[in-house]
Amino acid sequence: MVGPAGRLRTLCLLAVSVWGIATNAQAADLAVLCSQGLKTALDELVPQFERANGDHLIITYDTSAILKAQIETGKPFDVAVLTPPLITALIQQGKVTDGTATMLARTGVGLAVKKGTTRPDIGSAEALKRALTSAGSVAYSTSGASGAVFAAALQKLGIADEVKARGKAIPNGLTGDVVARGEADLAVQLMPELMSVSGVDVVGPFPAEVQSFVVLTGGISVTADKARAEAFLAFLKSSAAEAVIRAKGLEPG
Repeated sequence: MVGPAGRLRTLCLLAVSVWGIATNAQAADLAVLCSQGLKTALDELVPQFERANGDHLIITYDTSAILKAQIETGKPFDVAVLTPPLITALIQQGKVTDGTATMLARTGVGLAVKKGTTRPDIGSAEALKRALTSAGSVAYSTSGASGAVFAAALQKLGIADEVKARGKAIPNGLTGDVVARGEADLAVQLMPELMSVSGVDVVGPFPAEVQSFVVLTGGISVTADKARAEAFLAFLKSSAAEAVIRAKGLEPG
């Protein structure tokens, strides 16, 4: 015969079991397709969100253009973080819910060199021009938003043909990795992407005269659990998240 203490212990174990089942039922996976520009910030923020919210984030990083193409060919997702024109296009295609676009951050393009090597002066447009034309080769992205910013800067400086003739075009991945391996002298990409490579020294952002900012915007899939997706975007707009975003080379939205 089970006494009062035994019955109480059984009831407590049952309560814990029921609570665990309920908690697991409430948690869910959230698929996020995210531009590489936000990766360094999310590396730190994802564990915080998962601890506070309970949902598990499954994140795929790539350039905005590549992720948009994957969505168009049917890749499932709950939240996409891309550049605003691409989010707008996906809304028009009926893949992202209208009214959910949320500006999260913006960042500019910068320059990096192999760790321990001399950092060129890029404090003005003329100084940047000298740095780019005197380098043996410059690694730059061709598929990311930084590639368009770099192309526009080269046009303004009047050195597009000269730099690209000796450039190293990178279709995807981090240009800083190319420089860290010694395959190019300078790396050009978004600031947080450069900061994520341990084998380079980030010289700094392009000067204001030739700088353009890349904006990163979140949008929710039409097939997503909207409340869960909204909770993630709201977390990225919180003051704690914004502090991390700023520390990783971006300006919070």
